Amino acid sequence: MLSSFIKQFLALFLRLRADGTGCQAGIRLPGGLFAQTRCARHIDATARRVAATGVKIATLSGRLRAGSVPGMVDADRSLRRMLGELKEELSGMRRDLARWHSRECRGRAGARLEAAIARLNRIVADTHAAADRLLGQIEEYDSARG
Repeated sequence: MLSSFIKQFLALFLRLRADGTGCQAGIRLPGGLFAQTRCARHIDATARRVAATGVKIATLSGRLRAGSVPGMVDADRSLRRMLGELKEELSGMRRDLARWHSRECRGRAGARLEAAIARLNRIVADTHAAADRLLGQIEEYDSARG
């Protein structure tokens, strides 16, 4: 079994030989591979944290649908405020990630980094939508109880 670095290095080397271009094309070896792998790992860790937040939102949403929360859910509106701040933070995260991707990678990156970015964008969008739905559910639930 070859380590992932060796596999990536061999694939890049074979691709360069097949293209006939080589290092004249401005491709830097192997520092870019290390940096992209490190960035992808950080992005994956962020995606796991955002997904965990989405699971908590889904749990509360399920409890509200089941009607198993006694009384009002958010009488002091602090939960709604936190969900609003979460939505703003998620929107800012997607904006910052897109800006970083275009500035640092010039819109192009390796397959691993591109997959990590796409996964984080999908998870952030799903979590944002779930938070938005939960805000509506809280409004309905509290108006029915209050």
